Amino acid sequence: MRKVHPPRKLAIYGGMLLGFLMLESPLILLANQVEPTIMGIPFFFVWNLGWWIFLTALFLVAYLTNWGSNSTATLGTGR
Repeated sequence: MRKVHPPRKLAIYGGMLLGFLMLESPLILLANQVEPTIMGIPFFFVWNLGWWIFLTALFLVAYLTNWGSNSTATLGTGR
């Protein structure tokens, strides 16, 4: 039997995948060849900080929506 994931869970998984790919992919090396700056901060640092903030906010949303637990699980039952 195939397990069906709700759209919110799929969006969280997709956001995580996107965030990790943007942080860990070599695309940043192509974009950073000219050494641009944003408000005096090198683009490389702004890029990493932006994606780090995105992933942190996404993990907060995932935590607040009980993303990792089953919908039938309850706290304190020990099951």
